[in-house]
Amino acid sequence: MKVLVIEREALKNNISVIKERASGACIYAVLTGDGFGAGIVELAKLLREEGIGRFAVSEPAEAAALRKAGLVEEEILMLRCTTDREELQQLLDLNVVCTVGSADTGMVLNAVAGERSTIAEAHIQIDTGMGFGGFLVGEPEKILLAYRSLPNVALEGIYTQLHAMRVGDPECAHQLERFHQVLDTVHAAGFETGTVHA
Repeated sequence: MKVLVIEREALKNNISVIKERASGACIYAVLTGDGFGAGIVELAKLLREEGIGRFAVSEPAEAAALRKAGLVEEEILMLRCTTDREELQQLLDLNVVCTVGSADTGMVLNAVAGERSTIAEAHIQIDTGMGFGGFLVGEPEKILLAYRSLPNVALEGIYTQLHAMRVGDPECAHQLERFHQVLDTVHAAGFETGTVHA
């Protein structure tokens, strides 16, 4: 039988290094796949003890598990776009920040929030080349349309997922450059991007 051992002191040290390198930027702990096998609730509580208060998940059940375990004040970001109305209802009930990565996901979220007479919090997802989903960097008009046409959605952040095979990977730098081009376009159009994460 295989056993996963997490060394608390090593984890604390890693968190300290990440905080230092983040220089005060928001840090999201990605807890998909049951915390990558470590146990989503146990890992989230340990991270919270170390000052991490923002978490990212890919399934509504993961968000529900965190809320049920008492993580009620912490921000939870749903990384996966969805047009499933039942999932969106559940995410809004759980006070989860949704992801808008296409015109369709934005319109459905806007409609669900409108039916509830509420404003849904969401982040824009940008695909800089990883293929994880999101608005393509070459379609800025669609990104700007999301900012202009979703009255029941508060777009409070924008993010992408980067991939690097090794330290100093030029492809990662290229993806980051493309992401910054999107940010420049959004700012030039007069919109705030709120929380920015890559």
